[in-house]
Amino acid sequence: QHLHTANIMASFVSQVMQPGGGVMLLPFVRGVIAFLLVLTLAGFLAGVARIHMAVLSFLGAGLLFSLSMFESEFKRVQSHQSSKPTTTTTHGSGKAAKTD
Repeated sequence: QHLHTANIMASFVSQVMQPGGGVMLLPFVRGVIAFLLVLTLAGFLAGVARIHMAVLSFLGAGLLFSLSMFESEFKRVQSHQSSKPTTTTTHGSGKAAKTD
């Protein structure tokens, strides 16, 4: 059982470390930031360090917004690349070059 769990974790870490693998973590990061935003807003409403909680809430909201913009652009670029056929052309040196 322990070995199976270790293999799953090793596989997950290797997937995350591959180029483009960090995108897998975006839902988790979004959830953590949303939870922190809720906590800072609750602290602000409770009157605990009001100015600090207001600034942290603003920063958290901005970070959530930037993550959503990044995800939408990433999905747009991925869909654009998957719909666009890749062609190869031969230049004067006789070597094939990949063009998009």
